[in-house]
Amino acid sequence: MVSRGGRIFERELDLIFREKEVPERFNDHNLGVKTVQFITNEADIHNEIASFLRQQTVGKKMVAKWFSRKKQTGDMDIHLITERGLYNATKIDVAIARQTIRGEHILADAGEKLIHRTFIIVHDYSFDHKYFLFKQKGAGKQDTTSRVLDLNNREDVDWYNNQLYKADLQLANISVGCVSYLFQLQWTEETAAIFYHNYYTTTTNHDQNKVNAFNADKSTFQLLYLGKYQSHVKERNTRNYSNQKLVQKACVRLVDMNIAALQHQFPLFRIKARLQNTTENKVFKAYIGLKEDVNPNTKFEVLEPELHEDGAYSYKRVGVIQPIEGKIWDNRYMATDEVDSDIDATYFKQVSGGNLYPGLLIREL
Repeated sequence: MVSRGGRIFERELDLIFREKEVPERFNDHNLGVKTVQFITNEADIHNEIASFLRQQTVGKKMVAKWFSRKKQTGDMDIHLITERGLYNATKIDVAIARQTIRGEHILADAGEKLIHRTFIIVHDYSFDHKYFLFKQKGAGKQDTTSRVLDLNNREDVDWYNNQLYKADLQLANISVGCVSYLFQLQWTEETAAIFYHNYYTTTTNHDQNKVNAFNADKSTFQLLYLGKYQSHVKERNTRNYSNQKLVQKACVRLVDMNIAALQHQFPLFRIKARLQNTTENKVFKAYIGLKEDVNPNTKFEVLEPELHEDGAYSYKRVGVIQPIEGKIWDNRYMATDEVDSDIDATYFKQVSGGNLYPGLLIREL
């Protein structure tokens, strides 16, 4: 998250972002840094973000995370990559792998194919200026004339933020915007070759020269700026929430909204889900919903793995499914506080293709 210093709601934003969990369908590769501050008033700050990521060698740190690099010794291993390769394998994948000469080792290789699906997203919030209009009262402020809050006056901002914790200024709604910037780790065959040849060292085969070389590298592991998405949400205070809770709800939902929109724009960033069975014929379900921007007009292709002669495999489309209106799961943040529903998944009807079965992958078209 971009920190704006004395910004209104800054304390709420900071708390929310430090406590917010990584969305369920992403592996958590958090590097420990939650906020970054830029000295700029530019509306589009992707160049500043890109510069920061280069200076801090974030791409290299992402690679180190994948290979469980030990900070003190520089030794690495492929345990996480193997785990991810196997974790992403279904019974179908295992069955295919066992038919190959290389056996189940191919599933560990699948983990390495996930490295280039490593992303970083930076969120920059903004709030409607109407919240900056207030009557000065209390805490030494006796003037009752409404005026616009001076965001450059730290006393004003601190006073206003303090009032947000009091019931007499409880907000009826919150209007907030956010720009989300998406970057992708560049992990190519060339990058992988450099890494394994020059930098990869283990506890059992330690090479201090490789450790030193990796530490000195500032250019091999780069992040590519893909694009941004900007949106705005207005959340009503329908449950008499505190101001902090209302801001939290709006900001978390807005981030989820932006992530879903970025997935629409960039296919490699799109989530996939497993098809689940139901008791009804040609009706299936999956654990995705409104948080992923699923709606009655959304269509998903159903993918089945296909084995190749060289032992590798790809996925082919075997059908298309579409959500059933009225049976879309509301899995948005805090939805359980507001929605009385027993729907715990999104239900789909098959619109084309042959026989489908549980375990197949689905991906939005």
